[in-house]
Amino acid sequence: MPPKFRCIRCGECCSHIRGIISDDEKEFIRKYAYGQLPLVQIFPIERMSFPLFDFEAKRFRGWQKEADVDAKIMPSRVVFDLNSNKSIIITYYMDYDSCPFLKDNRCLIYDKKRAFICRLFPFNKGPFLKTGEELRKEDMFGSCPSIKGILPELDDKNRKELVKKLYQSFGDNFLNIIEYDYLTEWVNRLIITLIKEERIKPAMNYPYKYLLRRIMSSEKIDLMDFLIEKGIKTPAEIENLINGFDNNIDAGEKLREFLG
Repeated sequence: MPPKFRCIRCGECCSHIRGIISDDEKEFIRKYAYGQLPLVQIFPIERMSFPLFDFEAKRFRGWQKEADVDAKIMPSRVVFDLNSNKSIIITYYMDYDSCPFLKDNRCLIYDKKRAFICRLFPFNKGPFLKTGEELRKEDMFGSCPSIKGILPELDDKNRKELVKKLYQSFGDNFLNIIEYDYLTEWVNRLIITLIKEERIKPAMNYPYKYLLRRIMSSEKIDLMDFLIEKGIKTPAEIENLINGFDNNIDAGEKLREFLG
């Protein structure tokens, strides 16, 4: 059995957030995320930092008041809907190099339901995320001194054994990255469904500067609020949905199904 992961609370994972994405991801964003697809990125790649889903951003706005922190929470990716002329905010980000809730290497909101990006460390991505790339164990992790003794025990040539050992070593952290990847793909599938059902008509293939001006001057609405406003989900259904994400329900099912 591989050694158990132990967070030593060094603050490394919270201190160097901005721009931590792979070259392949950067290339994809440059090529497709600035108006060629329904989901539009509204800030430069170089500014990419602490990501939040829309329901997480709502929590963090409350916690920044409690912690007396200006978290600089801003929209990051939106769908501009031509049917309603509204910008549907899919994700936000905190515009910092280091997490604003980290003080003296101590998290001010550690006892709260932190964002996925907090809870999935030391992972960057999980083994089930469909990237089209060969799975390499080194690519799954960020900069963390506590994984040095674990990496040699992982065999990325045997996917089932890799998944089993990752769960044995990382427990809930591993479930968090699986759920995060699931949620990312769920959002993408939802957008496609909304388009097919003609619930939204996303602006695509416009000149980026023109599209950005329209987005910035438009009324903004969070994705979950949009689903309620359009009668696609009830408030109770949204609450249950978010509760499932928070508790890694989908990740648990995925893991049981894969391991058998």
